[in-house]
Amino acid sequence: MFIPCGRLQSSINRAALSSAVAVFALTVVSGALHSAHAASSAAALAKVGEVMVYTAADESSALIETIRDGSALSPIGEMTGAGGEKWFMVKTRSGNVGWIKAGENSEAQRMDSHFRSLPKDAVTIGPAGRAPEAATKTSATGAITVPVKINGPRLVVPVTLTSGNSSSTGNLLVDTGAAQTMISKRLAREIRLLAVDSQTRTGIGGSIVVDVGQVESVKVGDAEVKNMRVSIHDRGYDFGSEGLLGFDFLGRFQMSVDTEKQVMVLTPHKQ
Repeated sequence: MFIPCGRLQSSINRAALSSAVAVFALTVVSGALHSAHAASSAAALAKVGEVMVYTAADESSALIETIRDGSALSPIGEMTGAGGEKWFMVKTRSGNVGWIKAGENSEAQRMDSHFRSLPKDAVTIGPAGRAPEAATKTSATGAITVPVKINGPRLVVPVTLTSGNSSSTGNLLVDTGAAQTMISKRLAREIRLLAVDSQTRTGIGGSIVVDVGQVESVKVGDAEVKNMRVSIHDRGYDFGSEGLLGFDFLGRFQMSVDTEKQVMVLTPHKQ
């Protein structure tokens, strides 16, 4: 079959053009994949040597701070999840209190070594039908075991407050990010607690104005802190709680939480 020279040249040009476009497209795709891989590698490298500090023992919680590995965190508590996942509550050099996940970084390993070196007390849990106070236990080393209600990273613990001749027990949400313990107005009325001041509190949800009163005693099991100021406010609490147990109480103890046994262990810091 005879093909005119002009048509042949046109066919060759179209074929060459198509081939060039295909090679160009492949080059662009290959370059994009290479760039994406490089970006991914760079992101992974950026995290090497860094430790993430979260507001709760949950990677979906808010990130408080990212620190360089080896920044000498102060150990406060540990938590073991139902699947064996371990978290450590720490205080950073900048004064933030939060949670880091157990892992290969040196700070997580140092936290793990610290808590492994502490004496392990046998934990005895009372029958399910018994009141939380009856199941509380204090060991010979001073470690106080208290039953807690756990919902994911949230812990609710019974707390007894005393003011004058009046006492009342309410369930408070454990909140290491709260600088001051907060109770509901109902609990304040139960113990006849009068406000001596009003202050502004700022958190993730914004700022609120609260009344402040001073109680004679705050007790979690046998763990007790005397003459402590608490905030009084009816905010939206979770899981049937009536307030927040803050760092002003929790910071006096070494805290460990076992989510499988549903207990919190508080050990007083050595003076």
